[in-house]
Amino acid sequence: MTASPTAPDQPAAPVADDARPATGAAGAAPSPTESPMDPPASAYGDTTGPIVREPGSPETLRLADIPEKEHLAGHGNWLYKIPFRDGSAVLKIYFGNRNPLLHWKKSFGNLVLTGRTGHLPRTRCREEVENVRVWEANGFPCFRMYPEVTFSDVPEGGYMLFEYVPGIHFRTFFRDESVPLEDRMHIWKTWLPIWHRRHKIAVEKREPRLVHENGDMKHVMLWKGQFVNFDFEITFRSKDVRDLVGREMLAYMRSIGKAFGDEMYDRMMDGIIAWYPDKSLLMEAYIHAIENRNPVMRFFRRLDRTFRSANKKQYSKYNVALDLKRRLDEAAVNA
Repeated sequence: MTASPTAPDQPAAPVADDARPATGAAGAAPSPTESPMDPPASAYGDTTGPIVREPGSPETLRLADIPEKEHLAGHGNWLYKIPFRDGSAVLKIYFGNRNPLLHWKKSFGNLVLTGRTGHLPRTRCREEVENVRVWEANGFPCFRMYPEVTFSDVPEGGYMLFEYVPGIHFRTFFRDESVPLEDRMHIWKTWLPIWHRRHKIAVEKREPRLVHENGDMKHVMLWKGQFVNFDFEITFRSKDVRDLVGREMLAYMRSIGKAFGDEMYDRMMDGIIAWYPDKSLLMEAYIHAIENRNPVMRFFRRLDRTFRSANKKQYSKYNVALDLKRRLDEAAVNA
């Protein structure tokens, strides 16, 4: 899930406060002589049934005794790639090198102000483990966990061993011009109904854990015919799941524009209008930002939109929401 943090255009372990390190591991992007579509685009599809992981044999390791370990990142979390069984795995240690007071500060903000789960290391570890299990129980692949493996020299309850997955992030794939545009758009067309299926289940079950709190084009990966999801340390706690779905949609749409530019944004937004099956649910992105059902939130959003200069930018959540509404209206007129 993570490559060198010094290579921002390759799958990397993000370490900024707003881009928490991912849960598993991703290898470097393919070299120019390798096909970035292996398997081909046509091999990708949905996994509708629960994903069942057979547990391995319990074992105890010491990180200090693994000379081949590779330190991938260390800020909010420590990430180590280690040899494991017949391949590699990534040990994610949730303590990192941040001041403990920062974790308490972020926890206060999350729990009191923004309706998220806490930020303490063991809390983030527990949330990630629970969220991966919820996603895979509903048929959405994540990085495999190895909870049967313990480390005697790492704080208990503050780490997890994940599989190492040398796949390709969406953020890398969709701007890779060596991949034919037809293949990139085929992947987009294939993924959008899967994205919708997760949203639909989340709304029906009122399950906020199926809404990706940190979801964007950096947190989906192509790997062996599957769309693999990661980064689940923080979860929303609200039961207004339709609104949370709208928030997640906007985060993806904004990241498309910021990562890929105007031309791909237009193509991919047109794809969303055409291929996302439920247009009423899609409207939740607009409602979340512009016509929020909570009158207090709606009032403060209007103030935010009017007076904050950053919200005048092309890919602010407000302008993207308005663009989505325009596209939906045009599609309805032309239907």
